Amino acid sequence: MIVPGSILRGAMIARERQRLARLPIKQFAAEPLLQISRSEIDAAFHDQAITEAWRRDLAQISSVMPYEDIYGGVCPGERRAIYHLIAFFKPHRLLEIGTHIGASTLMIAQSLASHCAPNSQLITGDILDVNDPQQGAFNTLGTPAPVDGLRRLGLQDRVRFEVKPALQLMAGLNQKMDLIFLDGDHSAKAVYEELSAALDLLAPNGVILLHDFYPDGKPIYPKGMIVPGPFLAAKRVQSEAPNLNVMPLGALPWETKQGVQRTSLALVAKR
Repeated sequence: MIVPGSILRGAMIARERQRLARLPIKQFAAEPLLQISRSEIDAAFHDQAITEAWRRDLAQISSVMPYEDIYGGVCPGERRAIYHLIAFFKPHRLLEIGTHIGASTLMIAQSLASHCAPNSQLITGDILDVNDPQQGAFNTLGTPAPVDGLRRLGLQDRVRFEVKPALQLMAGLNQKMDLIFLDGDHSAKAVYEELSAALDLLAPNGVILLHDFYPDGKPIYPKGMIVPGPFLAAKRVQSEAPNLNVMPLGALPWETKQGVQRTSLALVAKR
């Protein structure tokens, strides 16, 4: 018997919701967050200067990391969205949780080099050594080790790699972050706890970016897969911290993957 996808999704969401409900309430300090409108974000995606820089930089990046949908990596159109957001916000210090093959890592580093201060830097963390041939996924996926890709682009000084669980990494940092990209453990429990820790680590007027955010637990790509954790965690957080606004980025001006323009990226800002 084939079980319909909607039934499987419903069961998965129910399990995640039950696990999340067992967590004690945490604190969510919305004060450091930037207050920003969707129209301002749309302006960043349509900015002609950023678009021209993107086209120039893509030629370099594509010589190292294929601009295609790679299993486990941030999809092509979302990589471009991240590039535009970095160029728009011009953060000085960034944290990425979940390096994996470094698809977004390379994109962030390139946007930093093209649009931000000379000493701006990214810290990227994963529970595995993503540059080790035995642990990193790059060997099986046909991509370079993230650190090698950065070296080939001349961006190795822009990025610091950490091998630690997300909460441990955030607790050990002694500098505030202007932008935090959460793309590690996507369970509702992990995202709920990581959002609280990220807010404590955020510099004034900072932003948090979520990946794999599926509003209402519904698919946004034709193949119909979802990851319920980030949406469920954000829903609980917003009920406990009304000043916190989770803004799904929805449709982008370009294709993301599977022939659509929708994205699973969402910004966390101040309401």
